[in-house]
Amino acid sequence: MVRLILEDIKLNKDKRINNPKKEIKDLPIVKAKERDTILNNSKKEVEYIKESNIDQYLSTRNNNKRISSTPEIKNKRRSVSVITLVVFFICFIFGSIYWVGNIFEKSTINIINKHEIISYRDKEFIASKDPSSGMVNFEIMIVSDKKKKNIILTEPKEVSMKAKGSIVLYNEFSTTPQKLLKGTFLSDEKGISYQIDTAVTIPGYKLVGKKINPGEVVVPINAFLAGDQYNGSPSSFHINSFKDTTKYNKIYGKLKDPLSGGIVGVVYTIDDSNKNNITNIAISSLKEDLIKKGKALVPSGYIFYQDAYNFSYKIDDNFLSKTPNAEIEIEGVLSIIIFKEKSLLDNILKTSLKDIKGEELKEINISNLNNLSFSFLNKDELITKDTETISFYLNGEVDAVWSPDIEKLKMKLLGIKKDNTMHIFKEDNGIDSASVVVFPFWQKYISNDLSKINIIID
Repeated sequence: MVRLILEDIKLNKDKRINNPKKEIKDLPIVKAKERDTILNNSKKEVEYIKESNIDQYLSTRNNNKRISSTPEIKNKRRSVSVITLVVFFICFIFGSIYWVGNIFEKSTINIINKHEIISYRDKEFIASKDPSSGMVNFEIMIVSDKKKKNIILTEPKEVSMKAKGSIVLYNEFSTTPQKLLKGTFLSDEKGISYQIDTAVTIPGYKLVGKKINPGEVVVPINAFLAGDQYNGSPSSFHINSFKDTTKYNKIYGKLKDPLSGGIVGVVYTIDDSNKNNITNIAISSLKEDLIKKGKALVPSGYIFYQDAYNFSYKIDDNFLSKTPNAEIEIEGVLSIIIFKEKSLLDNILKTSLKDIKGEELKEINISNLNNLSFSFLNKDELITKDTETISFYLNGEVDAVWSPDIEKLKMKLLGIKKDNTMHIFKEDNGIDSASVVVFPFWQKYISNDLSKINIIID
């Protein structure tokens, strides 16, 4: 097998040696001098092959090929390139991390602010309507409502009563006042007669340009006779004695309050047991409704304490019914004291935290003022719209909370070394404790960018 291969090689070599021109034909086109040199070299190679042992030649040629194709140099170059690539990749990773860390730099400060419990047991305060008094400021809010309730009356009574009401008398007759005597008769549009209860003077009219503004006065009237037929709401009244004179249509009356209470015969009245029942209804139902209504009307910035009010109610003391089953109207009035929240807070801080002043005092807030209970110093205190000052007690506990100025604190921390921040926190009396977290972790300074400083108050 080896011999056959060698012989094939010899034959191929002989063919190439016998026909060198054919080999040269395939060479690229070169200059004439270069072609001669190549031809001479080819001839020499042929001569060498003929003279040398073919086996030796082949062995030498194979060794040359192996040497020329050895990968040692290539491997060395490749290993250098891989190391460079790895080093570059590591540098890129760490550089990217550093770059991203700087881009997303952030300083987070967690603060636990200061708290102090303020306790009161019958702590006395004075409130005033005068805002410049330095005391707690208050306003009076009056809320009223009416309720009709069905009750059973048990007290019968024989009566004969006239209907009563009131009218407004007008004077368009002259600029001179007109006097009417007590008991003067008037008639309504239906001809039913009434009398005025008191002597009265109606002022004269006044001219405003060409317009007449009549003089007017309110006067009570009652029906001429007893009976429920006089109860009602007549629209107009004229004075009987002025009939057939120019005064009749110039001096007249208009209804102000409807006429009521006219009755004759056996009726039922309100006795003591009925009054107790009405009182229970007023307190349990009407008062609670008024309190809810009052709370809904409290304006922003004011506070309403549960017992800071007076409640009163009234009914018609002359109420009469023809039957035991009657519907009675109860009118309730709630006079509420509402305190200005800011002035109450300032007074609590001023009296309870006396050693704190200036800017620190402005940082303190009390959000649970509603936790306190209110009571009048004088249990019989009467509240009216004319009340100017009141004294009262507060009881309970409230939590005074310091709220440090975040923006001012950020300015102080700007660019400060992380290890040097604690002395800044200690300077603020409203900070109980604080911790600082800086991102990225290798950063030792608080950010120089205000937008990258985040302060969280717990």
